[in-house]
Amino acid sequence: MTAFMSRLKPVVIGALALTLAACTNTFRSDVATFHELPMPKGEKVSIMPMSEDRQDSLEFRQYAAILGNHLRLNGYDQAGDAKPDLIVGFDVMINDGREKLDTRPSLASPRRFYWRSYWHYGYFWDPYDPFYRHNTEVVARTVYTATLVMEVRKPDGTLLFEGRAETETRTKAVPEVVPLLAEALFVDFPGPSGVTRHIKIDLDEAGR
Repeated sequence: MTAFMSRLKPVVIGALALTLAACTNTFRSDVATFHELPMPKGEKVSIMPMSEDRQDSLEFRQYAAILGNHLRLNGYDQAGDAKPDLIVGFDVMINDGREKLDTRPSLASPRRFYWRSYWHYGYFWDPYDPFYRHNTEVVARTVYTATLVMEVRKPDGTLLFEGRAETETRTKAVPEVVPLLAEALFVDFPGPSGVTRHIKIDLDEAGR
């Protein structure tokens, strides 16, 4: 039995290595934007939640700071106490989740072993399975859709930009996903108008 298990170990380890190699540490988001924004010229922006009841929220102040940093990198300045040239409104939402069926390799699939002989300094017998293939199993998961929406308006209310970034997540850890949604929303900002883009962010390259 010990010799039998020792011959199985390389097979199991190899399968695990293939499974891990197939996994990529990537954040994916669908981003759609609609805009009539002119090229930025250092306009001063004021950033606030769209919902009045969230304007005193410490959580949403943190999200506003994240958006403000991206806007600064794209040529805008914070208005501070000055009169803003543009008003940026945003909101963050996450739904109640839905069940999603996924498939994954099954390492616990039943195996049928047959015997074959080798010639190597005499005969010995070794088990093998000529019909083995990597079986899969269906797994039910609860996934949530997290969405970041952002609008840019003139002080008179004229709408210049509206966009959203959304992703599927297995947890309701909103503070962890908002920075990634913001990063996806600002890829090639403001992006092509009226187009949904599938954004991928390599978290390993980003040092996360």
